Amino acid sequence: MDLVQLEIFKAVAEHGSISAAAQHIHRVPSNLTTRIKQLEEDLGVELFIREKSRLRLSPAGWNFLEYTRRILDLVHEARLSVAGDDPQGTFALG
Repeated sequence: MDLVQLEIFKAVAEHGSISAAAQHIHRVPSNLTTRIKQLEEDLGVELFIREKSRLRLSPAGWNFLEYTRRILDLVHEARLSVAGDDPQGTFALG
């Protein structure tokens, strides 16, 4: 599992379809489909209930979405903490 898979999963969960999510994150739908299937295989659980042209989260998918949001928020926070030109950390004098 990698960050790209988590970002794709989150986009599909929030948009309810592969095509809408693909458009939102600027990727081709086939890439999203493949990544979602790989993630489900890796986790050993179906994250979505497939209905005609829509996807809706399974109970496991809802649970995993909460973790995905927390992980992505932490990654964003970590990137912000090391980015920029402002001094950070302890500054010892003398």
